[in-house]
Amino acid sequence: MGDLFGLPLHPLVVHAVVVLVPLVTAGMVLAVVSTAWGDRLRLVLAVLATVAAASAFVARASGQSLLARVPGSPEVARHADLADTLPWFLLGSAALVVAWAWARSQRRPATAIGITAALGSAGATIWTVLVGHSGAESVWGGLT
Repeated sequence: MGDLFGLPLHPLVVHAVVVLVPLVTAGMVLAVVSTAWGDRLRLVLAVLATVAAASAFVARASGQSLLARVPGSPEVARHADLADTLPWFLLGSAALVVAWAWARSQRRPATAIGITAALGSAGATIWTVLVGHSGAESVWGGLT
């Protein structure tokens, strides 16, 4: 799992995570605040959260593949350490979003799980930013 059209897969696939995770967070906040939006967004948010988690596992695997091909540095090692937990964090966050969406589809009160899913998504966004920033620093930090 290294290349796509001759380019390393890792920098391409991380963009799915970087875009989807904050998008799910914004959607969850909107869905918790507005019942109408919650009804409209529940399926979309469940799918996007699941795709984000799956993308994080692909990003992790492609990052490990890339790491085997490029020289390491303390910055890259820090990034890899932070990134190791991100897929699992996103999987847990996605599980909360899916549980909330299911509860909404059953017309059950979903306020507590919705708030929990929104908070979990916000935490996932923060962790994604930390991981992404450390990766960007490891690649572009020497250019400033």
